[in-house]
Amino acid sequence: MAHRSGSSTVDELVAALAVRRLGPDLFTATSTALPARRVFGGQTLAQCVVAASLTVPAPAVAHSLHAYFVRPGRPSAPFRFAVTTIRDGRSFATRRIEAVQDGEPTCVVIASFSPPEDGLTHQDPLPARPGPDGLAGRTPFHVAPDGAATAGAVELRACPPAGDPTPRAESAVWMRITAPLPDDPLLHRALLVYLSDFSILHGAFHLHGVTRPMIRTASLDHSMWLHRDGRADQWVLHESRSPSSGGGRAVGFASLYGGDGALLATAGQEMLVRLREPQEREP
Repeated sequence: MAHRSGSSTVDELVAALAVRRLGPDLFTATSTALPARRVFGGQTLAQCVVAASLTVPAPAVAHSLHAYFVRPGRPSAPFRFAVTTIRDGRSFATRRIEAVQDGEPTCVVIASFSPPEDGLTHQDPLPARPGPDGLAGRTPFHVAPDGAATAGAVELRACPPAGDPTPRAESAVWMRITAPLPDDPLLHRALLVYLSDFSILHGAFHLHGVTRPMIRTASLDHSMWLHRDGRADQWVLHESRSPSSGGGRAVGFASLYGGDGALLATAGQEMLVRLREPQEREP
């Protein structure tokens, strides 16, 4: 049964992540309508994680993934997700996933799975940032003038700069899915992967004083380590920094915290960043 949250865009996103099985190791899914004219990389990564997870016996869950974006996806065409079993060991399972359109891969992912274990435990503390209440919000890709039912599936609330006199390539953004979700750990895990692709390089853009119309960007790769379970329909703090940019590329790292302070995941990404000529810039 389709999810009914009261938000058509949230329900569309949940449906896109509910990949359909075509065979033991082959799945298919479509893209959300937004963003228009392109496929959001976080969506493809989340779909790959769901497809691979369906080939791994419980109680193992995804704990890391490493992906390359090799071609742009087309939102009008369905994806096929071909999963290859590289290894099934006693503690770890490894899968290779290709997201394919028209017979050509758009994204290639290696993901590792393991069952929960007890052991040494520590984490970086939640940074001292203002909470989401009172911060201005926005919905990426979409602003609906006719109310919440068709508003964006994700809400972002950026924290103001910390007041450090030295500019830094950093950003801190609270984010969440905008409507209640089912109690499905795999769905929340996949949506955490989805959220990790937002704002990871915003600190680099802010440092150089550039805005999206001034640059041409494309995600090149994405890595993620999933530490703890959390809920994507509750506030997640996406704390990111960019240690370097150059040669037409920038790299960013992010820590994703639950509102209770638990470090849920760590992510890293390299992105193509090229300045547009003034005549090329979008209005």
